[in-house]
Amino acid sequence: MGSDVHQTDQSKLIQTVMEKLTAQNQTIAFATDFLTNFATDLIDREASFAGLFVAPTDDAKNAMFDIPYQILNANGSQSEETTIWMARQAKAVLRTNYAIAITRNSGQHTIWIAIVDQTGHERSCSIPFYRTQNVEDKVFNKAFELVQQSFEK
Repeated sequence: MGSDVHQTDQSKLIQTVMEKLTAQNQTIAFATDFLTNFATDLIDREASFAGLFVAPTDDAKNAMFDIPYQILNANGSQSEETTIWMARQAKAVLRTNYAIAITRNSGQHTIWIAIVDQTGHERSCSIPFYRTQNVEDKVFNKAFELVQQSFEK
């Protein structure tokens, strides 16, 4: 039962953030380097959801987000720097108020999350994970937590 309650709390947070964005006529974009059911589920349901980029390779990140190969090579394609760059570019390309970017580095067991809010303020954090864990819900909950925090500024 505990995990059901936690799951419900996560769903409520995401729903609250999406409703607030819709009520304020604001939009949000997503960028990730892995396929996710969560983001694709939002496409049809939420008016404030502007789009989703999936860029699993360095070439895709370079082409979609104009991230120079020097940045990708120096920092890694699943680094904090790359994730922030993806969020910035997703927001700019789709002209949204907010953007969330998520990258998953399996070798380092780290997921990076970055958001850019309507003022251009950037936030990022990392979440550890292991291959046996399904962390998608936790990751998206944390991403929406960051967006919610930007409402409070």
